[in-house]
Amino acid sequence: MRLVRHAVLLLLLAFPAAAEQPSAAPGGELAEKLPQSWCGTFSWERYNDLQHVTITFYRLETRADGTIEATGRGVVRSFRTVPFQVRAVVDPAGRRIEIFESVATPTPGYITDGSHVGTLAADLQSMRLVWTTRGTGERGTMQLLARPPGADPAQPCGLPSS
Repeated sequence: MRLVRHAVLLLLLAFPAAAEQPSAAPGGELAEKLPQSWCGTFSWERYNDLQHVTITFYRLETRADGTIEATGRGVVRSFRTVPFQVRAVVDPAGRRIEIFESVATPTPGYITDGSHVGTLAADLQSMRLVWTTRGTGERGTMQLLARPPGADPAQPCGLPSS
Protein backbone atom coordinates (compact mmCIF):
# COMPACT_ATOMS: atom_id res chain seq x y z
CA MET A 1 0.00 0.00 0.00
CA ARG A 2 2.81 2.36 0.87
CA LEU A 3 4.50 1.61 -2.47
CA VAL A 4 1.29 2.52 -4.37
CA ARG A 5 1.02 5.85 -2.53
CA HIS A 6 4.61 6.68 -3.40
CA ALA A 7 4.04 5.78 -7.05
CA VAL A 8 0.94 8.02 -7.22
CA LEU A 9 2.83 10.84 -5.51
CA LEU A 10 5.71 10.48 -7.97
CA LEU A 11 3.30 10.59 -10.91
CA LEU A 12 1.62 13.73 -9.57
CA LEU A 13 4.98 15.40 -9.04
CA ALA A 14 6.24 14.35 -12.47
CA PHE A 15 3.22 15.64 -14.45
CA PRO A 16 1.72 18.63 -12.60
CA ALA A 17 1.85 20.87 -15.65
CA ALA A 18 -0.51 18.67 -17.65
CA ALA A 19 -3.27 19.06 -15.10
CA GLU A 20 -2.75 22.80 -14.59
CA GLN A 21 -2.25 24.03 -18.18
CA PRO A 22 -5.01 26.45 -19.11
CA SER A 23 -6.39 25.82 -22.57
CA ALA A 24 -5.88 28.51 -25.19
CA ALA A 25 -8.89 30.67 -25.94
CA PRO A 26 -10.59 29.25 -29.07
CA GLY A 27 -10.65 32.62 -30.81
CA GLY A 28 -7.08 33.61 -29.94
CA GLU A 29 -5.47 32.18 -33.06
CA LEU A 30 -8.14 33.61 -35.36
CA ALA A 31 -7.90 37.03 -33.67
CA GLU A 32 -4.17 37.10 -34.41
CA LYS A 33 -4.74 36.26 -38.10
CA LEU A 34 -7.85 38.34 -38.76
CA PRO A 35 -7.05 41.24 -41.11
CA GLN A 36 -7.82 44.65 -39.66
CA SER A 37 -8.51 46.55 -42.90
CA TRP A 38 -11.31 45.67 -45.33
CA CYS A 39 -12.87 47.18 -48.43
CA GLY A 40 -15.60 46.33 -50.86
CA THR A 41 -19.16 47.10 -51.82
CA PHE A 42 -22.67 47.17 -50.45
CA SER A 43 -25.86 47.10 -52.49
CA TRP A 44 -29.50 47.09 -51.43
CA GLU A 45 -31.59 44.33 -53.05
CA ARG A 46 -34.02 46.93 -54.45
CA TYR A 47 -31.35 49.14 -56.10
CA ASN A 48 -28.58 48.57 -58.62
CA ASP A 49 -26.19 51.19 -57.25
CA LEU A 50 -23.04 50.13 -55.43
CA GLN A 51 -21.84 51.81 -52.29
CA HIS A 52 -18.10 51.55 -51.64
CA VAL A 53 -17.19 50.51 -48.09
CA THR A 54 -13.94 50.59 -46.15
CA ILE A 55 -13.62 49.27 -42.60
CA THR A 56 -10.68 49.28 -40.22
CA PHE A 57 -10.77 47.35 -36.96
CA TYR A 58 -8.61 49.07 -34.35
CA ARG A 59 -9.30 46.67 -31.48
CA LEU A 60 -9.68 42.89 -31.59
CA GLU A 61 -10.41 41.08 -28.36
CA THR A 62 -11.10 37.43 -27.60
CA ARG A 63 -14.02 37.14 -25.18
CA ALA A 64 -14.28 34.53 -22.41
CA ASP A 65 -16.68 32.47 -24.56
CA GLY A 66 -14.10 32.29 -27.39
CA THR A 67 -15.82 34.70 -29.75
CA ILE A 68 -13.89 37.67 -31.08
CA GLU A 69 -15.13 41.23 -30.78
CA ALA A 70 -13.66 43.76 -33.19
CA THR A 71 -14.35 47.49 -33.09
CA GLY A 72 -13.29 50.26 -35.39
CA ARG A 73 -14.42 52.73 -38.01
CA GLY A 74 -15.71 52.65 -41.52
CA VAL A 75 -16.74 54.86 -44.40
CA VAL A 76 -19.48 54.36 -46.98
CA ARG A 77 -19.12 56.27 -50.26
CA SER A 78 -21.98 56.62 -52.72
CA PHE A 79 -23.56 59.94 -53.69
CA ARG A 80 -22.26 61.10 -50.29
CA THR A 81 -19.64 59.95 -47.77
CA VAL A 82 -20.83 58.67 -44.40
CA PRO A 83 -18.35 57.76 -41.63
CA PHE A 84 -19.56 55.18 -39.10
CA GLN A 85 -18.41 53.19 -36.11
CA VAL A 86 -18.34 49.42 -36.46
CA ARG A 87 -18.52 46.49 -34.06
CA ALA A 88 -18.17 42.90 -35.23
CA VAL A 89 -18.59 39.61 -33.43
CA VAL A 90 -16.86 36.56 -34.92
CA ASP A 91 -17.47 32.93 -33.97
CA PRO A 92 -14.16 31.18 -34.75
CA ALA A 93 -15.73 27.70 -34.96
CA GLY A 94 -17.72 28.46 -38.12
CA ARG A 95 -16.15 31.83 -39.03
CA ARG A 96 -19.63 33.39 -38.72
CA ILE A 97 -19.44 37.16 -38.44
CA GLU A 98 -22.04 39.75 -37.52
CA ILE A 99 -21.28 43.43 -38.08
CA PHE A 100 -23.16 46.33 -36.49
CA GLU A 101 -22.90 49.96 -37.60
CA SER A 102 -23.61 53.18 -35.73
CA VAL A 103 -23.22 56.84 -36.56
CA ALA A 104 -22.32 59.64 -34.15
CA THR A 105 -24.87 61.98 -35.71
CA PRO A 106 -28.06 60.63 -37.30
CA THR A 107 -27.78 60.89 -41.08
CA PRO A 108 -30.99 61.04 -43.13
CA GLY A 109 -31.38 57.87 -45.19
CA TYR A 110 -28.49 56.06 -43.47
CA ILE A 111 -29.93 53.00 -41.73
CA THR A 112 -28.27 51.44 -38.67
CA ASP A 113 -31.29 49.46 -37.44
CA GLY A 114 -29.98 46.01 -38.30
CA SER A 115 -26.79 44.06 -38.89
CA HIS A 116 -24.69 42.36 -41.56
CA VAL A 117 -24.47 38.57 -41.06
CA GLY A 118 -22.19 36.28 -43.04
CA THR A 119 -19.09 34.15 -43.09
CA LEU A 120 -15.37 34.80 -43.35
CA ALA A 121 -13.66 32.81 -46.10
CA ALA A 122 -11.40 29.97 -44.90
CA ASP A 123 -8.31 31.99 -45.88
CA LEU A 124 -9.69 35.05 -43.97
CA GLN A 125 -9.21 37.23 -47.06
CA SER A 126 -12.86 37.89 -47.90
CA MET A 127 -16.34 37.88 -46.44
CA ARG A 128 -19.84 38.03 -47.84
CA LEU A 129 -22.61 39.34 -45.61
CA VAL A 130 -26.33 40.05 -45.81
CA TRP A 131 -27.72 43.15 -44.12
CA THR A 132 -31.22 42.89 -42.72
CA THR A 133 -33.00 45.95 -41.36
CA ARG A 134 -34.81 44.94 -38.17
CA GLY A 135 -37.70 47.38 -38.58
CA THR A 136 -38.57 46.66 -42.23
CA GLY A 137 -36.81 43.44 -43.19
CA GLU A 138 -35.06 45.23 -46.09
CA ARG A 139 -31.94 43.42 -47.21
CA GLY A 140 -28.69 44.16 -48.95
CA THR A 141 -25.41 42.40 -49.67
CA MET A 142 -21.92 43.45 -48.65
CA GLN A 143 -18.76 41.88 -50.04
CA LEU A 144 -15.44 42.76 -48.43
CA LEU A 145 -11.83 41.93 -49.24
CA ALA A 146 -8.94 42.10 -46.79
CA ARG A 147 -6.52 44.95 -47.39
CA PRO A 148 -2.81 44.73 -46.72
CA PRO A 149 -1.59 45.91 -43.30
CA GLY A 150 -1.06 49.66 -43.31
CA ALA A 151 -3.53 50.32 -46.17
CA ASP A 152 -4.91 53.85 -46.09
CA PRO A 153 -8.61 53.55 -45.11
CA ALA A 154 -9.31 56.87 -46.84
CA GLN A 155 -8.41 55.35 -50.21
CA PRO A 156 -11.09 53.39 -52.09
CA CYS A 157 -10.19 49.93 -53.27
CA GLY A 158 -10.95 47.67 -56.19
CA LEU A 159 -14.31 45.95 -56.42
CA PRO A 160 -14.53 42.37 -55.17
CA SER A 161 -15.24 39.83 -57.90
CA SER A 162 -18.49 37.90 -57.75
